[in-house]
Amino acid sequence: MTIASLMRSLRGQSSGATRNSPRSREYQGADKRPRVAIVYHFFPHYRKGVLDAISQCDFDVTFFGDPVDRYQGIPSLRFEANKDFRPAEVKVVRDISFQWAAVRASLSSEFDVLVLLANPNFLTTWLAAAIGRLTGKRVLFWGHGFLSANRSVKNYARRMFFSLGHAQYLYGYRAKCIAESFGFRSRNLYVGFNSLDYQSQLRTRRDLLSRPEVPRQSPQIRILGVSRLTDKCEYDVLMHAVSLAERTSERRFKLTLIGGGPAERKLKELASELKLDIDFVGELYDEAAVAAYIFDSDVVVSPGKIGLTAMHSLMFGTPVISHSDMDRQMPEVEAVAPGISGILFRYGDMTDLSKCLISVPDVFHDRRQTQKNCFRIIDEIYNPYRQCEVLSDAIYGKPAGQGNDMAALYGDACEGRA
Repeated sequence: MTIASLMRSLRGQSSGATRNSPRSREYQGADKRPRVAIVYHFFPHYRKGVLDAISQCDFDVTFFGDPVDRYQGIPSLRFEANKDFRPAEVKVVRDISFQWAAVRASLSSEFDVLVLLANPNFLTTWLAAAIGRLTGKRVLFWGHGFLSANRSVKNYARRMFFSLGHAQYLYGYRAKCIAESFGFRSRNLYVGFNSLDYQSQLRTRRDLLSRPEVPRQSPQIRILGVSRLTDKCEYDVLMHAVSLAERTSERRFKLTLIGGGPAERKLKELASELKLDIDFVGELYDEAAVAAYIFDSDVVVSPGKIGLTAMHSLMFGTPVISHSDMDRQMPEVEAVAPGISGILFRYGDMTDLSKCLISVPDVFHDRRQTQKNCFRIIDEIYNPYRQCEVLSDAIYGKPAGQGNDMAALYGDACEGRA
């Protein structure tokens, strides 16, 4: 059987099939804990919370990942001795990635379920998913899913790729809606959201809330950016927006950027040119220190796109500003409920962004209520325990929930973005 014919066969068994075997619909080992292999390119340090929670779930798990120290500047997680972590080196040849440990896991009788990184650029993941299906394993893809609803060649390739699995574990509701439009069944699309190290951050949050409240010494609006400084962050748009806001209003702004990276020098030159009051902190991995910066800011701004920075900011009660072009966004933008946990501006429009910055004191005039809104989103949706609950349902093949949890919390403020 050729790979092409194999894929045609497996696509027929995917989300909308009616002749699936029992194992293809759900994990059948109800009398024992399923043995799960989670294969990821590498495990970044900020995944500690969810990986610790997964290790306590109702299944036995083995983690496969590249044991690199850093990936694209991000430190990797060091697994504790009591966790089953196995090195799985990634090789890249002409933009195509190979991780042969995924194929070995798919061939192994040691595992009942494969949870694979949903990246179609990994050729070995295509093979692992197909082999996993043929050997009777339940195959799940974990990732962003579809990034847009465009009927492009790229998206049809992604559709073919996702059809190799029984189900998808997704970070956002919008991705589920798009997958449904491509013919995938709702019951096989599990929206588990995303999270950081919740328990550790919760302790830090409580410490910050217990601090004596110090009266503000300056009327400045305190803006914070937290990310690696690259062109994709589009902090130049933010700087121009701040400059415009100061020229067109009576507001004054203090901008702080945490992070280092290739765009740092260019951004410092622009700050000097625009005569902006900017504090370049540089790389900072002390969680308590970063948390204090967030907690003491009026707003965290991510003009390019916002991912886990949204979780970081909301965890410590600070609203978020990012753009509203969902095709250019990360799924975590769904946590930004306009007027409740943040503001969305028109992508690339520094004039619109400047208006949003000027409006911050009016929109978020009640600091305590804003904090409560932000805390609730993290405590009820974007945390490791919610992720594990959804992942467990996906592993056991239970029907997926709707996944539109933000609308359940804040209704109309979160509608219309799917």
